[in-house]
Amino acid sequence: MASTVVGLDIGRTAVRAVELRGKNPTLRRHGSIELGRGAVETGVVADPHQVTAACRKLWKAGRFSTREVRLGISSGSVLVRQIELDWMPPADLKRALRYQVAELLPVAVDDANLDHVLLGEVTRRDESGQERRMVRILLVATARGAVDEMVRAVRAAGLRATTADLAPLALVRAAAAAGRREALAHAAEQGRPGELPPPRTEAVIDVGSDKVAVAVHTGGVPHFVRVAAGLGGDGLTHTLVAATGMEWDQAERLKREAAIEHEPTLRHATSRLVNEISATLDFYSDSDPEHSVASVAVTGAGAAHPSFLETCSRTLGLPVRPLTLSSVVEGVTPARRAKDEAPERPSDAYVVPAALCLGAIA
Repeated sequence: MASTVVGLDIGRTAVRAVELRGKNPTLRRHGSIELGRGAVETGVVADPHQVTAACRKLWKAGRFSTREVRLGISSGSVLVRQIELDWMPPADLKRALRYQVAELLPVAVDDANLDHVLLGEVTRRDESGQERRMVRILLVATARGAVDEMVRAVRAAGLRATTADLAPLALVRAAAAAGRREALAHAAEQGRPGELPPPRTEAVIDVGSDKVAVAVHTGGVPHFVRVAAGLGGDGLTHTLVAATGMEWDQAERLKREAAIEHEPTLRHATSRLVNEISATLDFYSDSDPEHSVASVAVTGAGAAHPSFLETCSRTLGLPVRPLTLSSVVEGVTPARRAKDEAPERPSDAYVVPAALCLGAIA
């Protein structure tokens, strides 16, 4: 277990990092550097020189105590699928995985980075009626080129990626931990300290600028992950630009401020985005009726419009809560800065890099 961990999230609009310390993690440092349009597209580095320069600038300004980072991966090239294989010891499964799943991949197995999450064992009967011991896993496959390009850009900045973690799975861990803390606090208020209700299945939705990640879990055990490229907060901005003719930066600002004169336009665009998310959850429900989604947690800068949570709850017919930085990390306080600067309270844009840290601290 590392005592100090830094999570690094490279998104379309910015490079963000968070440093956590301790078993009960506290926020030590955080920072971000904006990226120009086109540097990163749908989670894939398109301009490595710009990303490298931003990482260098971030480490110089943020004064992080280590150059080792847990790097977040979340691109449209990610394939996550629940599958069953003949049982074998975990070490053997790890070695044999490439050969077991080659036919399931959309690319050659040598062009993919593979990982998996063990979900448990099941017993099946084959065609002859014989029982077969099977292992159920969540297969995670990413295009090797996309991951390698991001790792190279980080390394060129003098950083070392100790782990490349799928960001939606990191958010699942964070949401599960936040839900557990909330449940324990509620039980204590009711005079039942330490009592936890049975875990319920939850969808964690991360709305970025140009992609949306949907992950479904029960008590931190993932069932489903999908990263949809081409969706996200940029769609709302595009709608404003098309409707008004204003410049992109002005539309982006008005979107976040929820300017009243543009509210109908923004609500319509938000509804279209939420309908796409609803279709993804419908697909999941059809494929895994055993774990019906009972609630939703939402994060991401693309969900910053005030009507997003309300529209989500109304369209999905489920309770929706924001997954905030303060719910992921206890005791979030303004970071210390230079003497002549006011303390800066970290925003919820830092949820993903904080979640990446939790995998090393847990």
